[in-house]
Amino acid sequence: MKTYLTIFLILPYITFGFCYEPSPPWSKPSKPIVPWCVNEWTNTHTCSEWEINSYNNEIQNYNYDVQNYVYDLQNYLYEAEDYVNCEINSLNY
Repeated sequence: MKTYLTIFLILPYITFGFCYEPSPPWSKPSKPIVPWCVNEWTNTHTCSEWEINSYNNEIQNYNYDVQNYVYDLQNYLYEAEDYVNCEINSLNY
């Protein structure tokens, strides 16, 4: 049974004859710029409600983009591990 499992795991590498090199995620999300009407030193603002809501929406979008970026990085890590194993296996066969 162990032999069949080994053949099953190695077969894709032998069949394709090459290892797929993964690409990292394109770019990190950029943090929104704090509106000009916010005084970060004194923790006060003179912004309109629209400006504050708009900034809060940008922050929510940024957080969503960060989550997607982390997910993409994790996938890249798994793909890189598969690539390393493929290269090692190609040296052994």
